[in-house]
Amino acid sequence: MIRNVVLGRIREGVGTAEIEAGLQELRDLRVPGVEFELRAGRDLGLREGDADFVITVDLADEAAYRRYDEDTEHNRIRREVFGPLCSSLERVQFMLPDEDTTL
Repeated sequence: MIRNVVLGRIREGVGTAEIEAGLQELRDLRVPGVEFELRAGRDLGLREGDADFVITVDLADEAAYRRYDEDTEHNRIRREVFGPLCSSLERVQFMLPDEDTTL
């Protein structure tokens, strides 16, 4: 299983409601033929310097990740929703041990 992790920083002046609406669009996303578990939330502010929000997506394998990553609606959300809201995004994909499989 592959976990995709995205950490984002919000542009100055972007409100909480705007970023929450964008995160909800991702939570509602469905990619035909791809099963995945997506979690998204804003930072709790427990430590200074943290990113403003995180998105994690668990996918069965590399092929599923590629279909998710190339999905038209997913890319629209990235471009049209998160592009204007974020000053930076960082991503990493890594393999989870088999015993952590939840899908």
